[in-house]
Amino acid sequence: MKRRLVPLLAGLVLLFGAASALAARADLVAVKDLLAQPDKWHGRPVVVSGVVSRLDARTSQRGNTYYTFVLTDGVASVKVFSYGVPQIKDTSRVQVEGTYLKVNRVGNSTFHNQVNARRITIP
Repeated sequence: MKRRLVPLLAGLVLLFGAASALAARADLVAVKDLLAQPDKWHGRPVVVSGVVSRLDARTSQRGNTYYTFVLTDGVASVKVFSYGVPQIKDTSRVQVEGTYLKVNRVGNSTFHNQVNARRITIP
């Protein structure tokens, strides 16, 4: 039993360490920098912060809840997409961790300059 437990614990430590390393690789970026160099940031994990406007919560035809909003850092704006029910409101100051996409095609729709959020926090 002890021989099986040690490799299992070692594997869990490696897994959590790798997840922490990946989370730490997200760069803090100004929205204006995303828009100035979209090819550089496309597909990369980023952290952006600013003020929420045009919050729009919806439910898809399949019943999945999601929402979008515009994040403005005072200089530039980017659209943010997230699954779930929003825990924020218009005028909230937030920090968004996610993946920046210069172009995102979903079905017949095409979205430009969007951050697909993994986590949204109120600092």
